[in-house]
Amino acid sequence: MESNKPTNSSDEIDITQIFRSIGSGFVRIGNSIIRGIAGLRRLFLSNLVYFSIIMAGSLIISMVYSQFLERKYYNSSMIISCEYLNIRIVDNTIDKLNLLCDEQDREGLSELLQIDLTMAKNIVEFKAEPFVSENDIVETEVLKEQLTNVVEEKKEMVAKILEKIDIENKHSFLINVKVYNPDIVKQLDSAIVKYFKSNEYIKKRIESNEASLISKKNKLIRESVKLDSLKTILYVNFANMAKQSREGSNNVILSDKYLTDPLSVFKEDITFNDDIRDIDRALYLKSDFEVIDGLTTFKEPDNIGIIKLIGLTILISIVIGYLLLGLWKFNQFLATFEK
Repeated sequence: MESNKPTNSSDEIDITQIFRSIGSGFVRIGNSIIRGIAGLRRLFLSNLVYFSIIMAGSLIISMVYSQFLERKYYNSSMIISCEYLNIRIVDNTIDKLNLLCDEQDREGLSELLQIDLTMAKNIVEFKAEPFVSENDIVETEVLKEQLTNVVEEKKEMVAKILEKIDIENKHSFLINVKVYNPDIVKQLDSAIVKYFKSNEYIKKRIESNEASLISKKNKLIRESVKLDSLKTILYVNFANMAKQSREGSNNVILSDKYLTDPLSVFKEDITFNDDIRDIDRALYLKSDFEVIDGLTTFKEPDNIGIIKLIGLTILISIVIGYLLLGLWKFNQFLATFEK
């Protein structure tokens, strides 16, 4: 007679045991970290005089350097907007200016920005960043392209959506300048703007756009003069028709073949005037290249403050102390190993 005994398969996996093992692993890691921190604390307290000497020496060196050796520098920024600028053009321009800033004589920077040599020697570096990233612009353009491919009956809805998702300030850039002398900031403002506008790629497009606007304005003015004459003729003709109608005459001055809707003529004239005002506004604002906010002179240096300097110095000196102590102990271990 066979007895029925429960069999335990070795292939079965105990989930509880797995989670217990994982938990134990995390506990061991946590304990190792705590023991390491405790060891560093014990090492610091047992060598307190050594660390105090390193921190005191580092503080003295950093304070002397910041107060007497380090040159004070000042930061200022400006915002420019140009329809013909993109991230690559701006980055290439800023890189070129920074390479010239690295030169000792600064003659290349002086010549490129058309500023005097003294001013060029007081410029530390340039930085630029776009208001909108290139990835955001690409994603938006792809989305707009996808929306334009929808069915015909939804075009009006799509047009409204495209208007909503159009990115603002995608051609705007923040230009940051670091200088040693804050008094040169105002002159540097006009020099940077002039430099960007003198770029042949931008210059030609600004001139072309301005010429196109002026040509369109002149044409609108000529057409507006013709409309004024037409309005006068229409007014006289309708006045004569009204007069003859009151006199009971059956004569017709203008037949429907030659008669036009007078309201459309007057509305078109208003449209022409609105277009002319828009062109005048565009020519005045020059929105294809604008300085939204210029450089501002700040008299307070942008160097690291005393409190931050002390905290950073203490932190760095402790790290250096541990490294030196570790190298010393490692050297002792090598000496013992050789024996």
